[in-house]
Amino acid sequence: MAESFSVVGFSLPTFGLLVFGLAISFYIAYKKALPKPIPGIPYNKEVTSSILGDVVSMVKHVNKTKEIMDWLMEHNVKHNSPIVQVFTRPFARPWVLVTDFREAQDVLLRRTKEFDRSNFFGDIFLGLLPKHHISMKTHDEEFKKHRRWLMDLMTPGFLHGIAAPHIYTVCEDMLDVWQEKARLAQGHAFEAPSDVYHAALDAVWSLVFGADISNSTTKSAFRSLSSTQSLELPSSIDKEAVIPESPLPATMAAVVSLVDTLTISITSPMPVLTHWIIRQLPSYRRNHDIRDSLIRDEVEKTRIRFEGKKEKDLEIRCAMDDIMRRELIACDKEGRAPMYHSRAMYDEIFGFVVAAHDTTATTMTWALKFLADNPAVQEKLRAEIFAGHATAVAEKRKPTAVEIAKISIPYLDAAQEEIIRCSLTEAAVVRTATMDVELLGKRIPKGTDVFFLGNGPSIFSPAFQIDDSLRSPTALSAKERIGSWDPADMANFNPERWLVDGENGGKEFSAAAGPLLTFGMGPRGCYGRRLAYVEMKIFLTLIVWTFELQKCPAELSGYASIDKLTHAPQQCYVRLKKVA
Repeated sequence: MAESFSVVGFSLPTFGLLVFGLAISFYIAYKKALPKPIPGIPYNKEVTSSILGDVVSMVKHVNKTKEIMDWLMEHNVKHNSPIVQVFTRPFARPWVLVTDFREAQDVLLRRTKEFDRSNFFGDIFLGLLPKHHISMKTHDEEFKKHRRWLMDLMTPGFLHGIAAPHIYTVCEDMLDVWQEKARLAQGHAFEAPSDVYHAALDAVWSLVFGADISNSTTKSAFRSLSSTQSLELPSSIDKEAVIPESPLPATMAAVVSLVDTLTISITSPMPVLTHWIIRQLPSYRRNHDIRDSLIRDEVEKTRIRFEGKKEKDLEIRCAMDDIMRRELIACDKEGRAPMYHSRAMYDEIFGFVVAAHDTTATTMTWALKFLADNPAVQEKLRAEIFAGHATAVAEKRKPTAVEIAKISIPYLDAAQEEIIRCSLTEAAVVRTATMDVELLGKRIPKGTDVFFLGNGPSIFSPAFQIDDSLRSPTALSAKERIGSWDPADMANFNPERWLVDGENGGKEFSAAAGPLLTFGMGPRGCYGRRLAYVEMKIFLTLIVWTFELQKCPAELSGYASIDKLTHAPQQCYVRLKKVA
């Protein structure tokens, strides 16, 4: 009698068939999980045999350099194409990378029904700011409602009358900190980013909440430094002075920690899962509660102050006041109760804090490097600012916040624009195709994220030659509206590129002199752009008015970057000399 074998109740032949079936199923699932290239768009052929796609290459590059934006752009150069695709997230569609300013401008300004705010931003921000408008689609009614809350915050009245004085006061506090650090450093360079970031956060905190800044991070640092008599310094003047940092107040520490979670998400191949894990941590929940408690208290103070008053009688002291005033107008019109204490309101308020301080602070750290390494530009900028504020010079005082905010100094405007261009604080603008579309002659499936890169060809190196037959009619009709940069120096820092001959024989600033993508364009361009310009204008004016930014030693002046929520320099030191 033949022996019968079984495995866990199955006969051997049946078990073999089961194993074979499972193997086939896994193989089919594996094949389906492999990257699926969009036909006709260049890509790295070898990555289609791994479900990880380009992830290994990307992670290796980021671990080595701390940058990702240059890794993306290098694919266009490698394939010699203005449009390529990469596979950066397992089980997901490829990212399409476009390095052509004319095509980016066309999509952002004129093809807004075909492309909308990207899913990429939703993946990054939804965990921290689930009800903020940054993740919403443009035609959503909720998006329009949120934008109405913010509609007055970029007007000249708010920027000059409310925002500028808050920013100015904190900038003066930062310069006091630098005066003390320069005293202690005795000619040595010292690190500047924490001072700039903390000052920018203090400024935004003040203009958003109208908060008393007598105990701000910057003032606390000044008090600590002014009581310090001396530091132990290196024997070589080319070595940095290490100056101890003051601890952040609990509220500010919570804010910084929450913002840092966005950096973790943006650098992860699986941002949604990554941020979900972060949100389970007790430290995150504690910081989240601190943030909400603070916003709740500030909203309640304003609610009480507004109670019983008509809209025309409300006193607006800060951004939050104006947001709540707009909500009061909306609820009166719609016949409902105000949504002051809602997740949506809290997220818009906190989102304003995040957006308004991080990008400007990063751009200012780049500004310090560019001006120190280009002394002729710095000297001309100082001279033009002094000439523009001749009354303040004659009266031996600094220009006021309103004087700085309102004056037009072409070379200052040009320097700001060139700093923004070269800093690449936001090195890409991302949009999602809302339908099957054509881009540079290639079919882009609905739901695909398209990255318009601002760090490569057409902006910092000569553009790819693209046949006009591949462009849309709207792109062709707008061909001459924005200039192009001279290939000989388009990679250099040169504010003069933004100046054109004026009608009266002098030079005028022209924002259309050449391509720039840092703030995006169109209905989903950077909403806080005007505020960023006011912040930069005040910081730049007061810094060059007060200090000469001297060139730092080469070992402290590298231009390597780190891609976080923004594209920041890995090194930013200042060596200061008081302006006579």
